[in-house]
Amino acid sequence: MSTSSETTEKRIWEEEYKITSYLVNLRGRAGLYAILNLIQDVGWMHAIAAQVRLPANLAWVFTRQKLVMSQWPKWNETISIRTWLRPPESAAFILRDYEIILNGQVIGTCTSTFAVIDTQTRKIAAQEWSEYEQLFRTGTALPHHPVKIPYREDAQDLTVFEVRNSDIDLNNHVNNTKYAKWILDSISIDTLRAGVDLLEYEVNFLAEARSGDRVTVQSCAEEKLEGQSDSATALIQFQGVRVSDKKTIFTAKLRVR
Repeated sequence: MSTSSETTEKRIWEEEYKITSYLVNLRGRAGLYAILNLIQDVGWMHAIAAQVRLPANLAWVFTRQKLVMSQWPKWNETISIRTWLRPPESAAFILRDYEIILNGQVIGTCTSTFAVIDTQTRKIAAQEWSEYEQLFRTGTALPHHPVKIPYREDAQDLTVFEVRNSDIDLNNHVNNTKYAKWILDSISIDTLRAGVDLLEYEVNFLAEARSGDRVTVQSCAEEKLEGQSDSATALIQFQGVRVSDKKTIFTAKLRVR
């Protein structure tokens, strides 16, 4: 189900999603991987509705993302995800905001940073955003601004993932959501069953992984956070490094309770 606010200009787009059996995790909720896929979908639907088209040699890619959740929806619940574009801050990047709504309450917010790449050179292609000016929503930006997450040398190897066919998307590289899946798959099942609450997920996409690549997922020791309103929170950094050339593919931080 799709709706648009400010219909003429389609500045805000909203999609409704039922949390079905194939979206829930072992705790019966739509977890990180599922929510990131729905976030990706609503942005795609907004772009289609707004008739945002790029030349055949260009493509959108995620560069950074931050997700903050106060509650994860359960099986059979229905959520809405609302999205809009911020006015661009540079010729290279643009930011998209999202709100995740359950029973009229915002249970999650997200901001993603995008760039346009040349599919032949695989380099960022600067854009003239003025033709999309009618889509930019002013004065309503979320507080998030995804930041640089530096690679850490003290990380420990967890496991190695070989890129499979099902990891590859239309841009012929590993889809952004798969890195979150790899992180989850590198954590022990006992930890997931223990009921640890994921509060925030922030990620930098630093290089492309392609078919046949092998990527080592690493993690760093938990960093206890001071001055948080919720008790016993910790920050854990994960990162992915390509085996063949030691290039950093992604860095990510998870805040847990």
